[in-house]
Amino acid sequence: MLGNFFEYFLSTGSNDGRLAVLGATSGDTGSAAIYGLRGKKGVDCIILYPNGRVSEIQERQMTTVPDDNIHCVSVEGTFDDCQDIVKASFANQEFRDRVKLGAVNSINWCRVLAQTTYYFWSYFRVTDAEKDVKEVNFSVPTGNFGDILAGYYSKRMGLPVGDLIVATNENDILHRFFTQGEYHREDIQATISPSMDICVSSNFERYLFHLAGDDSTTLANWMSAFESTGKLTISGKMLDKARADFKSPGLILMPP
Repeated sequence: MLGNFFEYFLSTGSNDGRLAVLGATSGDTGSAAIYGLRGKKGVDCIILYPNGRVSEIQERQMTTVPDDNIHCVSVEGTFDDCQDIVKASFANQEFRDRVKLGAVNSINWCRVLAQTTYYFWSYFRVTDAEKDVKEVNFSVPTGNFGDILAGYYSKRMGLPVGDLIVATNENDILHRFFTQGEYHREDIQATISPSMDICVSSNFERYLFHLAGDDSTTLANWMSAFESTGKLTISGKMLDKARADFKSPGLILMPP
């Protein structure tokens, strides 16, 4: 969908008719972005992924697309390192404007907006089958916080969502935030779910804006402190609000 939008608007002369789409992936969404943008006129797609930290099939899906406008780059580091490169590129206004940078994956708001449809569709499917159900709970495997953020916005739009459960692996910075109020950076552990091997979730900043009462100054202060110390801590009523918005109940063992 996004690739077709890009191609259409570029064909009308928007953005001088060209766009360099830059994205970072922990595995899953890189190939989705590549296949959505392959062959699109006026668009170059550059996807960064952490070397040795995606599955073999994910790597093959990304690196075997022969289209001239697709550029897949393996980065020595973690997904967070890939994200840092992307964020630094967008923060450099001269570079961003010169190469006509564009965003893909959940850094782009359109991605989160499209994901809200999952929740509406799922809700109506469940309530059609179970007439007495009033609210639906969603447990979401969470890495970059994009999908479950779409659930949060769906709930704010009025969808009768019950609990939004943040499911993480050993890289549990989000679990620690919603249980202890501590968003503290730690080294990333490689797991069997590499798409969730993320320490700093890029979409979490969007939620923090609302947690701060839609106050951009407070958010900027929080993120500045986090960048310098690697720590963000909340408590009291603010932690109570975060716990009301999202649940992270503890260790749940999934059956084999």
